[in-house]
Amino acid sequence: MKKAINFSIIVCLASWIFAAFMWFGMGIHNTTDNLKLYSLCATIYMFFPLVCALVIQIIKKEKLGSTGLLKFKIKWSWLVAWLLPVVIVAATIIVNSLFEGCMLGFHMPAILGMENLSPEDQAKFMAMQNPKIMIVTTLVSGLIAGITINAVAAFGEEYGWRNYLVSLLKGRNFWVACLFIGVVWGFWHFPIILLGHNYFVHRTAGVFMMVAMCLVMTPIELYLVLKAKSVYPAAIFHGTVNALAGATMLFISGGSDLINGVAGLSGIITMAVVTLILFVYDRFVSEDKIMSKKIEL
Repeated sequence: MKKAINFSIIVCLASWIFAAFMWFGMGIHNTTDNLKLYSLCATIYMFFPLVCALVIQIIKKEKLGSTGLLKFKIKWSWLVAWLLPVVIVAATIIVNSLFEGCMLGFHMPAILGMENLSPEDQAKFMAMQNPKIMIVTTLVSGLIAGITINAVAAFGEEYGWRNYLVSLLKGRNFWVACLFIGVVWGFWHFPIILLGHNYFVHRTAGVFMMVAMCLVMTPIELYLVLKAKSVYPAAIFHGTVNALAGATMLFISGGSDLINGVAGLSGIITMAVVTLILFVYDRFVSEDKIMSKKIEL
C-alpha cells in the first residue's frame, strides 16, 4: 500500500502544479476563459498519470509491460466497454427526468457561437435541426470518438490508475482497491473542477460530486480491466463516456449541474446500479468471481 500511496501523491502533486501554472501563468480561471487553450491544457492534464508512472518505471528500471495489463488482445469485454456507456447515458437521462424541476424531451441546447446571432436567427436555426438526425449523429460521433481520439486521451489516465496503480494494489481486496483508486482519482480532478469543469455553477460541491462519481465508476472500469486482463477496455469505456456525456443536454431541461448528466447525481445513481448488476452477475453467473476476491494479475 505504501507504494500505491507514494505514486498517488506524486501524480497529484505534479498535476496540481501544472494546474497552478494554468491559473497563474496562463490566466485560465474558468473553462470558458479561453476554450481552446483550456481544452488543450485539460488534455495534457489527463496524461500526467501516464507520464508519472512511466518516469517511476524508468527510474526503477521496471519493464513497461510488467503489470501484464498492456497486452493488446481484443476480447468480448472490449465491446461491452464500448457499448455500456450508451446504456449508462440513456439510463441517466431517464433517472434525471425523475428529479423535481427536470423535464424529459428533446430540445436543442445553446450552441457555441449562437450568442452572436439575433433572437430571430437563433430561432430559425433551432427550427431547422432535425431531432432524429441530431440524435443519430450524436450517438455515432460519440461512439467513434470514444474508441479513437477519446480513448487515447483517456489512456493517459488509465495507464496510471487502472494499470500501474492496480499493479501496486495487487493482492488487495477488489473493493479496497476500488475505494483507494476512486478517492485518489476523484480528488486528483479538483483543480479543473474548481475551474468549472463538469460543475460550472457549484464548483466546491462539484469537487465532492466528482469523488462520488469516480467511486461508483471505478468498480465498473476495474472489473472490465480484470475481466479482460487488459487496461484498454477501461480507456475505451472512459473515452466513450466522456464522448457521450453531453448527450444528456439534448433530452433534459431544468435541474442543475449537481443533478444533471453523467457527472451529476443522476449519473452517480445510474452507475451505482450498474455496479450492483455487475456484482450480481459476477457472484452468481460468472466463474471469475472477480469482485469477491483479491486482485490477481
